[in-house]
Amino acid sequence: MRKRTTAVRSLPFGWAGKSAALAAARGAPILELLRAAGVGDSEQCIADGDALSAAHYMLMGVGTINLVDDELHAVSRTKMPRGTVSTGLRIMASARSLRTAIESLTKFYALIGQNQKIELGISGSTTRLELSADISDSRYSAAIEEMIIISLHCQFSFILDRFLPVCGIVTHGDHPATNLTHPYLGCKVLRGPKTALIFPTSCLDLQPIAKIGDTPVTDAVLYWLKQIETQGFSRIGCQTLKPISAAVFERLRVRDVSYGECCLELGFTGDELRRALCAEGTGYRSLRHSALLERLRPYLASRANMDDVALDMGFSDARSLRRSLRSASGMSLTELKASIDLVTSCRDPSLIGHLKHQLNAME
Repeated sequence: MRKRTTAVRSLPFGWAGKSAALAAARGAPILELLRAAGVGDSEQCIADGDALSAAHYMLMGVGTINLVDDELHAVSRTKMPRGTVSTGLRIMASARSLRTAIESLTKFYALIGQNQKIELGISGSTTRLELSADISDSRYSAAIEEMIIISLHCQFSFILDRFLPVCGIVTHGDHPATNLTHPYLGCKVLRGPKTALIFPTSCLDLQPIAKIGDTPVTDAVLYWLKQIETQGFSRIGCQTLKPISAAVFERLRVRDVSYGECCLELGFTGDELRRALCAEGTGYRSLRHSALLERLRPYLASRANMDDVALDMGFSDARSLRRSLRSASGMSLTELKASIDLVTSCRDPSLIGHLKHQLNAME
């Protein structure tokens, strides 16, 4: 009998909060900040298994940087002078393309002696952005490097004014979502020797279009969180898809159609559409799965009766819908509902208030 895997809906504090726990043990008030933002149980205790939404994760990362003394950064030696991220965003926003933006950021890090290196490796249709940080304690390196590379994804998405599509994230640690979907990036978590972000090579030619204001770091993080909220489970939107893939996705988001029906509607033969989607780095099955999740999301948010939802979406019964959901997302209906709750937490005024306060201190 095949073992069923459980999807990871969020990152647990025990994995993502390793550096925060270390800082707290040395006297930094990071746990108090997280408790005030709603992390932990009713007794205000934070356990290793407590879930961190994307907003909580960002708050923890920024708060750890701001609230600890410089000496506490000895474990990672990645302490950035105030304004470093802000300056990096301004440099990248003035670049001609994402490729030149990354190259400029790499030169900037080298110029200021930042102890983290990023390197691009292009392999056909995908590009790997590898990260190496000067972290002395191997117990913390994978989690800290993941936090850095998620921060980079946030910055890239902001300057491009679109959620940068990701094919995979690579970690060298025992990640709780290995071979499953990353809860924030919506891509598969892979094991490898170096922390890396894998994305379509075609994105390197995208032009930065964001207008940089007085608080670019704050604007970037809030933009990234909004993209996670609005794009739902699949992280797919027409703005990140090329023309033919976008046309297929739009039809499937309105109603589910078979591959043959879609070919007829778009005027392609089966082989023509398959080749066209492959050339754009997508496939009909993945687009169909993502569209199903997008159509379902409003029903989950409203806590509608699943038997009624199934009929309304064209399924014979709730059981058939549940099977399709498991196939599309790797998650059960209960897990998907919990994902809705975690995404909704990004709108919590108290949490956003704490996050803005910490972000403004980095500008």
